[in-house]
Amino acid sequence: MRTQIIVLMVLFVLLVCISMTSFANADNYGTLGMSFKDSPVVCICEPHPSYTDKSDEIVLAAKDSVQLWVNALNTHSPNGNWDIETFVIPIDKHHTANAYDFPVCDILIAFEHSATTRQLGFTHMNFSQSSHQYSQSTIFLNDFRTTEHYDLNLDTGEYVHVNTTYKLTEFSMIAVQNIITHEFGHALGLGHYQITDYPIYTDDYPWLEASIMYYALNPDVQELGSPTYVDVLMLEEIYYTDGFGGNPVPKIPR
Repeated sequence: MRTQIIVLMVLFVLLVCISMTSFANADNYGTLGMSFKDSPVVCICEPHPSYTDKSDEIVLAAKDSVQLWVNALNTHSPNGNWDIETFVIPIDKHHTANAYDFPVCDILIAFEHSATTRQLGFTHMNFSQSSHQYSQSTIFLNDFRTTEHYDLNLDTGEYVHVNTTYKLTEFSMIAVQNIITHEFGHALGLGHYQITDYPIYTDDYPWLEASIMYYALNPDVQELGSPTYVDVLMLEEIYYTDGFGGNPVPKIPR
């Protein structure tokens, strides 16, 4: 009897350890609780010339990013309607305007200069008005980095802060496109993909292969990323396998 109890206790401990390992190594992928009932219309806002002299290249990168999503959806979910229309809004039409001035646009892609952070971009949604529900992805075109400078105090042996220098450099076009592709996933309703046991940064950039929605996008990686099978599966959780405008869209859990 005592032997049986000891065996049962060992089995219980093993089961607990296995369960804990499973949770520790689990992926986490969610949605943002919003979705479009029909095929979204995407409006790309032409960058202001004071931000960049590569406006045409950036607009093309935005178009390519949207097309990467369309290609992935049609490849991995071929029975769905994944049509997305894309338009470009010239700078003179949108520079002093806001999203409500373009009611036809379901998703807007805009470009800005970074302020004082290393933020790559962000996406916000406004579904408060039934007349115009939209997502807007703002992409930063430059990297704002700070460097702290210290001098060694020979008397105390301690390092003393001298000053801080700031450097503003443009992201590469590959980095810009990766940021757009990532933020566009948010605009469609996807959250971040998180993983605990993946070798994120190696020579082969496996994070690009895992999901374009990986939460720690690296702008220094010079390899184009694209939506993967798991990204398409998550969009099917939102829009079902028949795609945009198919089955009635329920309230998606956050």
